[in-house]
Amino acid sequence: MKKKVLKLIFSGVIMASSSTIAQETIENFLKNQPIIDMHFHITKGYGDNEKYQHLNTDIDKAKLDWVMEDYKKNNVVLVLGGGTLKYAKMYAQADSLFWAGLIFPCSKTVEQDQPCEKEFYTESELGELYKMGNFKSLGESMFNYYGIPPTDRRLEPYWKIAEEFNIPIGIHADSGPPAARVNKEENPNYNPTYANPELLKPILEKYPNLRIYLMHYGGEYSEQSLKLMKAYPQIYCEISAVSMFMPKEVWEPNVKKLYSEGLGDRLMFASDYFDTVRKNIEIIYNLDWLSQKQKRDIFYNNAARFLELSASEIKEHRKKVD
Repeated sequence: MKKKVLKLIFSGVIMASSSTIAQETIENFLKNQPIIDMHFHITKGYGDNEKYQHLNTDIDKAKLDWVMEDYKKNNVVLVLGGGTLKYAKMYAQADSLFWAGLIFPCSKTVEQDQPCEKEFYTESELGELYKMGNFKSLGESMFNYYGIPPTDRRLEPYWKIAEEFNIPIGIHADSGPPAARVNKEENPNYNPTYANPELLKPILEKYPNLRIYLMHYGGEYSEQSLKLMKAYPQIYCEISAVSMFMPKEVWEPNVKKLYSEGLGDRLMFASDYFDTVRKNIEIIYNLDWLSQKQKRDIFYNNAARFLELSASEIKEHRKKVD
């Protein structure tokens, strides 16, 4: 019995030691490594959230303060975030850390989208919002949750303005949760098939210069995503959510295929969910078949190229993590 106890204790020490070494290794890797997060949901603050409820009497400001500190701790120097007009404006004006913009469309029945003052914007309204320069991104696309395809005429102004202003657009490009798990009261017309990237072809034929990044690559629509990326060199992707919630044996072969097809230099880092930045960093870091350079490219260089960052912007980002 004593030997068994000692063995368990010894095993626990080894496991704890290995975990410590792993954390030290990732910390060393992250030294001087800037990170760009290509996918963050900008929403209202929640009064029952223990992470930030104590930081400010204004719960929206409390959440913003916590998010900014979390990004700083994890070397994130730029975040593309989407939200409704009120909160997208709030984050865009708060700090240069955020390239904020509109989710499209928002929904008046979805609690997280509140306040959704206007579900669809006209071309002139979008033009006014984006020409001011505060908004620098568009997305995440929500049309599959809303229950319409990307070719719906109400979405036409978004594609037109995005190309005109050279705005990066984040497209939800995975089937997402099964219909049975989706809140029917919030999303009564939810249709996962509308997230199929193949449906973007008519839009890209009309607006061939759109800068699109496909969110949640690695899941059901991986083959369709690969085909679209091959046809349009300006289309990139990220693996958030899929890499956290799907079995690794499902999504990892799709990521490997991205590299075998010569498209690995278009994979970018993203977190998607609140308070998951570190977890998503570890997912990328622990892909041991990637080289150090490839990991660094995912964390920063690929996104910097996609976003067409200037040499001075890149220099400033690197200074922030020196």
